Amino acid sequence: MEFPAFVSALKAFYQDNDQPLRLKPKTTEADIAAAEQELGFEIDPALKAAWLAANGGPSYKPVFARQGYLTGYDFLPLQDALKQWRGLRTRAPRYAGYGQPTPRDPRIQDGWFQEGWLPFAGFSAPTLMLMLDHTPTAQGRPGQIIAFTHDPDSIDYVCVDFPTLLAQTLEQIEEDPEDFLEG
Repeated sequence: MEFPAFVSALKAFYQDNDQPLRLKPKTTEADIAAAEQELGFEIDPALKAAWLAANGGPSYKPVFARQGYLTGYDFLPLQDALKQWRGLRTRAPRYAGYGQPTPRDPRIQDGWFQEGWLPFAGFSAPTLMLMLDHTPTAQGRPGQIIAFTHDPDSIDYVCVDFPTLLAQTLEQIEEDPEDFLEG
């Protein structure tokens, strides 16, 4: 699924429930290029296209969801995503040798943080975040979606790529619409 079709379906869902979804104005190619310079890698094209269409969404208005979880995730503006990435990167040395409580999916690298993990969605970020994995293991796939959950800290596999997350989000919303609506 491509981002424009996803946004149309999501806006229709919110509108049908008298809660319009107003995403933020798109970011620029120059902002993306500056972010990529700082990150040291090119942002996955599907995520890049999303930010070029809308630079995030309003706080406490879920745009993304994980299948099987009731918590929705806000769409982080590019600068907020970079802020979260910087924060994880800064804190990472404190977690040297980290091992999460449950076995990690073999598609995801070990450790508490990898520089190729780019947050793009959050619930009370950095408490819960969805990240696009630009540096998976040999068993994984660049562009796969992973989730960070704090306390106890864990990194879990979500799905194969950003377009799949969009389709799964719409499925999750259909299954549990009340979890995405205010009040």
